[in-house]
Amino acid sequence: MSPNQNAVPEVAVLDLAGAQTVRTIAAAHERLRTELDRAVAVRIRLDDVSEFDLTLVQLLLAARRSARAAGKSLDLAAPAGGALRRALDRAGFLAVDPADPCGGAPFWLQATDHP
Repeated sequence: MSPNQNAVPEVAVLDLAGAQTVRTIAAAHERLRTELDRAVAVRIRLDDVSEFDLTLVQLLLAARRSARAAGKSLDLAAPAGGALRRALDRAGFLAVDPADPCGGAPFWLQATDHP
């Protein structure tokens, strides 16, 4: 067995696609939990999400908080756009939160430079 076979990946990329609603979110939760368990950082791609509700928002915010508590990071691969961005804006999630320990732009509008 080579030494790299047990190495923890630095960055995992998780593509979420299709419907991400209360009916389907359990699968996304399991995939996200698996990636957070095995990687130091997780980048979420939402480009192919065709339908969503607030369970997606709740999942990502809770996962981000859990990642930070574990000394890991969870970020979006690209800023939220389209219908998701409009829904986040209407729900007040795009307001700057001065209590956010990450500082800077809101989580939903940040993107990482990593793959």
